[in-house]
Amino acid sequence: MPFNSPAAILFDVDGTLMDDDRAVSLALTSFHSHLGPKLGISAYDLVMRWRELLNIHFVRYLAGEISMQEQRRARIVDLFAASNIDLTPKMADSIFAAYESDYRASWTAYPDALPVLKTLSGCVLAVLSNGDLAQQTQKLQLCGLASSFSGVFTSSDLGYSKPAPEAFARACTRLDIPPQRCIYVGDSLETDAR
Repeated sequence: MPFNSPAAILFDVDGTLMDDDRAVSLALTSFHSHLGPKLGISAYDLVMRWRELLNIHFVRYLAGEISMQEQRRARIVDLFAASNIDLTPKMADSIFAAYESDYRASWTAYPDALPVLKTLSGCVLAVLSNGDLAQQTQKLQLCGLASSFSGVFTSSDLGYSKPAPEAFARACTRLDIPPQRCIYVGDSLETDAR
């Protein structure tokens, strides 16, 4: 079957439709102003450590080793461990909740996201993300993008995470559109393309 035009376009959320780097940066700035002295690290070091811990524990979440909440808790516990501060799970959850509140307050779509989605409204549009289904859906709603999509698919929902081909294939199956007629738009060469 020759490829003339896509029947569906699937999008990543963070870094593609939504400015996640900005939201994380603003939330960590607030986090550092409150907890930086206890951590004993600079704002820059906090950002670097946060990214490192996200990479460690989010991979564990994607592998099904821990839940979304457990990976959040593990990031906070590990962050404070270097300062010799032992946190109970409840304390770690409370600290993450404060961060998440600032993170949510900073969610914004890229300025070109909605105009692009409106231009592409002749195609079936959907989301394929490794993020948490509830959180990704909330992001799309708060950013004013949710009504553009026929479906929101996540790794926890599909049973596979990107870059596994099965994640892409299952999203296409749910849309009832052959993968050969779909395009994927993301921001990570490794996760979204290779």
